[in-house]
Amino acid sequence: MTTAILAASQSGFAHTRLQTSTILENTRVYNNVVIGHGCGEAPVMGTSVVFPDSTATVTSKPAGAAANVEPEAAGPVTDWIEGAGEGYAKKVYSKEVFSAEGQKTNPQTTNPVGFWTGGGALPAHNYVGLVPFKTDAIKIKAASCAKTVTFVVPVADVCKLTNVAGFSDQTVNLWSPMVGSNFDGTAEHTPATLKVVRNIEGAPATATTATTAKVDPNPLPADCGAGLDITITPTADQLNRDMPAIDNGAQVWPVQ
Repeated sequence: MTTAILAASQSGFAHTRLQTSTILENTRVYNNVVIGHGCGEAPVMGTSVVFPDSTATVTSKPAGAAANVEPEAAGPVTDWIEGAGEGYAKKVYSKEVFSAEGQKTNPQTTNPVGFWTGGGALPAHNYVGLVPFKTDAIKIKAASCAKTVTFVVPVADVCKLTNVAGFSDQTVNLWSPMVGSNFDGTAEHTPATLKVVRNIEGAPATATTATTAKVDPNPLPADCGAGLDITITPTADQLNRDMPAIDNGAQVWPVQ
């Protein structure tokens, strides 16, 4: 099952996406943001990433529903995942592509809600850039009907330092949902996603070079039928707060 999920998660990276976009719940995963290209002919000088916080907009569809099925409002994030509903993604310290970086935190809770990297020049064509991060074990609530939980993960690939008014296809690639923020993407520039799949069957303990503990199954409640596909999307307010890159207390992008 794990092999099938990992295989399904791989895709082309013309757009900026996550290297592994589908994971099993309750597992810690080392991952990468994969930057696919620059802004026209301009190289990428940095990137900014946001993960939804506990104020995010939650919607549901019947599991496996077609794209044209209208989603329904589905309450707060904490109805579907255990814990605070945020703080599950952390930057892995690395200077392989960019020379500077910083973790973003929710000012109310201090939980990590994203990260930025900068100080480089990733060529616009014929290269990809890998920006490493780790997700902690995300557990779907046992009493919920969630079969999958998909986090919408906005990313901005910055090619030139400008203010918001200077945003264009030549200065920044905004892979972001259209929610009314200063950082909205377009129908072509869609956001990355991270889908967490309910571990209905569990997993036995294994021993290879290291021991992996047994994972108890998390079956769907009997009255859930086939279950629900849940989507968690950052709000405009969160994007306006968390997408900027702040270095030592100073906002370096967008330029103010």
